[in-house]
Amino acid sequence: MKGFVKIAYWDSEKNGSPPRVLGEIRGTPTIKLLRPKRKAKTNKAKDVVDYNMERKADDMSSFALDSMPSFVERVNGPEDFEKFKTKATKFGLPMMLFFSEDRRILNEMKFLSTEFRKKVLIAQIPFSKKENKNLFFEYGVRGRALIVVPPTAAGGGERDEPGDGNQQPNEVVYDGKWSLHRLQSFFSEHALASEVKPKPAEKVSEEEKRQAEPEEKEKVKTEL
Repeated sequence: MKGFVKIAYWDSEKNGSPPRVLGEIRGTPTIKLLRPKRKAKTNKAKDVVDYNMERKADDMSSFALDSMPSFVERVNGPEDFEKFKTKATKFGLPMMLFFSEDRRILNEMKFLSTEFRKKVLIAQIPFSKKENKNLFFEYGVRGRALIVVPPTAAGGGERDEPGDGNQQPNEVVYDGKWSLHRLQSFFSEHALASEVKPKPAEKVSEEEKRQAEPEEKEKVKTEL
């Protein structure tokens, strides 16, 4: 589990009451899993899940890996891919394009999507989805591949000579071993240095609201 899950031990006899975030502890040994909340703004917000399966290594590791959060966005055709590119352009995020043979999300990708959340945007493009085959052709990909497109190119126009097997100058193809350590180094090299934050909504003054009210009323009257 090294690299995927951090395992901590709390001795309730020597250290006293466990951290409040763990919730109620009715007996020992107790096993709990903390994972980032799926829709939280940061990774600091946690869900706490009680482990109630067999106390065997295989069962415990399967439970932990299956419970890992994933912020990988699955692409199911050109329309999904355009939405993904629009989102990346809006926030100025590098696009990590993970071309896979099937729909299974690698544990490495789930981990990296959390570790580099809001620093990159990851899309999984499965070949098993027939709507994605043109994307494989466009990027000159056969089988499993990982391509990073920097923010300056994420919102660009049409790619030159799609399907010729040659990547564009601004794209980088991962050619290392598919191990967590190597992938993590690749992500570190191409991810943003800090998380992007949504721009605050513009505040409307009370005076502006009052000025807008007659226009809104007139619009409603016209529509009626």
